[in-house]
Amino acid sequence: MSGKKTIEEDINGFLDSWDRDQMLQFFKDIIPLFELYDVDCEEDWLRDVVGEDDLNNVRLIRTVYLVSRIADFHASKLCNLKVSYKELWKKMEKHKIVSTE
Repeated sequence: MSGKKTIEEDINGFLDSWDRDQMLQFFKDIIPLFELYDVDCEEDWLRDVVGEDDLNNVRLIRTVYLVSRIADFHASKLCNLKVSYKELWKKMEKHKIVSTE
């Protein structure tokens, strides 16, 4: 059998490549980036730790560290998914498999 894969085959192949463990590891690595910026003006946990003077520098340095780490751990897998399942998200929208609203 050759030819174009069905949307179901693409989804299943994607899930074989990006399974629960991969997703959990990805979340584990990106959550600190969200936590770094998900702060209230009145209650900034980082400002409480480093003080106002160093706040922006420490936040930016930590951002570089976290994004670099995410890239090292996940970029090749994400790149492979992008190539293997090119624009799968668009096909899913077109087939109304997901809602965009």
